[in-house]
Amino acid sequence: MASPSKRLKVFAIVVGATLGVVVLTAGVAVVVHAAWQAARRLQYSNNMKQVGLGLLNFESVYGRLPPTVHRDKAGRPLCSWRLRLVPFMEGIMREIEYGQRWDAPANQWLSKSPWPLFCWLPGENGLHTNVVAITGRGTAFEESRVVRLKDIAPDTILAIEIAKSSIRWAEPGDLGIGDIPESITCGVDGGGVHVIFADGAVWFLRADVPLGELRKFFTIEGGKRYRREEVLRPYAIDGK
Repeated sequence: MASPSKRLKVFAIVVGATLGVVVLTAGVAVVVHAAWQAARRLQYSNNMKQVGLGLLNFESVYGRLPPTVHRDKAGRPLCSWRLRLVPFMEGIMREIEYGQRWDAPANQWLSKSPWPLFCWLPGENGLHTNVVAITGRGTAFEESRVVRLKDIAPDTILAIEIAKSSIRWAEPGDLGIGDIPESITCGVDGGGVHVIFADGAVWFLRADVPLGELRKFFTIEGGKRYRREEVLRPYAIDGK
């Protein structure tokens, strides 16, 4: 029979080896999670870049940014700017009846089909948009105003990432400049938020970016007055 000291030594070796495995496993898990998060953020960034390109393409055809709400001749709301942007972005989609509401019988499939460039999350939230325009007085998407990108500063923020919008991607609905929550800077994964500027640039800003600093670029006047390189660059993880 082994002596108590030998049994204690063996026990210590076993415990040490077990702890080593636990630490190694935890380390691998951290690395895997970081890689997964980086890949997901890259996908989100690419989604936003496609939206930005869609806005530029829309303007090149119509000479203006799309209205946030597409209406019929009587002024009744039909669909969101996101749905109007679909033909100007990459992807294949079934025919859309723009003369009818987004949830009309001819378009009912839109209620069941997420569009990945706008809908980033699976499951129950899969049909809700994670990209919204900044709307309201003084913004590039002020409803009563026709805005051309060439007439506004490139540092103006047009759209932003949002974690939970409760807005179906094809239906009218965005984020009013007076209703922006502090949590917006956390984005979908809690680590930061993507924004689209008027020149199509997409930046990912850390979650600690002050909302007050972001607000400076939500209006056309703010985009002219401030410089994103001076105000927001310290919080940017990427973006060119």
